[in-house]
Amino acid sequence: MRDRQTPENGPIHAMSLSVILINWRNEQQTLRMARAVRSWQRLKPRLIVVDNESNEDTKKSLAEVLSPDELVYSPRNLGYGGGNNLGIGQVLEVNQQFILLLNSDADIAESGVIRLLDRLQSNPDISILGPVIHERGEGDGQCLIGGRDIALCSLTRIAWEPTALKSVPGYPLHEVDYVSGTVFLVRRELFQEIGLLDEQFFFSGEIADLCKRARDRGRRICVDLEVDAYHYTSETSRPLREILYTYYSLRNRFLYVRKHYSSAKFKHFAYWSAAGALELGRSLTALKMAKARAILLALLHGYRNEFGDQNARFR
Repeated sequence: MRDRQTPENGPIHAMSLSVILINWRNEQQTLRMARAVRSWQRLKPRLIVVDNESNEDTKKSLAEVLSPDELVYSPRNLGYGGGNNLGIGQVLEVNQQFILLLNSDADIAESGVIRLLDRLQSNPDISILGPVIHERGEGDGQCLIGGRDIALCSLTRIAWEPTALKSVPGYPLHEVDYVSGTVFLVRRELFQEIGLLDEQFFFSGEIADLCKRARDRGRRICVDLEVDAYHYTSETSRPLREILYTYYSLRNRFLYVRKHYSSAKFKHFAYWSAAGALELGRSLTALKMAKARAILLALLHGYRNEFGDQNARFR
């Protein structure tokens, strides 16, 4: 894995950091990431793996590699927010200053995590920090540097040319509306101040919501443009991933608007209804019936205020 960051030898943050991984139907990928975290030489964080929709097979696979104090089991799939909340709850019971939420399909070097920790310690006004995310497995790859408010923008992910990062405003710390949940470093006290991830989002939008709540309290949310991470998308996961993301991404904008833009709710509802209708027409024209159904359900549930886990509708 390429690694641009080369921080100087500095303080070790082992006593301060917990890393939370979520497993859902992909134990081998989760264990690959867990082994990578365990191999770090300077950092020795507390590792917490949450097994979403746990069963005897997943328990056995994970327990062969991980110790009991590294594992949290949930018989139900609690989604991104609920799964991470189980891990965050454990961290809040002990005295650890930083929490790293890490996708099992991501890669970040130990040196990158050290640099992120050093940045947070040097900038007490920043509560959430993430790296540059290099997408892999989606065409020619993208470089993502955070996101824009999901109520106000259709294309929320900020893409940038990797060779032109020094031209980004605020370099090397770029302030954004939200940081990708792929690699997400946060101060523990933020959860104590504003609460945990909102589990009603279930999948997509809960990180943007948390960042919005933090920004409303005057906290800064930034991407460190001198730290790289990589996100790998499996080709075999695309059909289900596309349908679920289509549904939750649209539906959850209605939840986000209800929470943060209630005074302008009808204006935003009209916008997202029109955007949904346009995408619905495109899907029908292309005979993508499963995607069209997902869009219809997203609009219906958004208006009806029906949120949380709806995965059963797409099996």
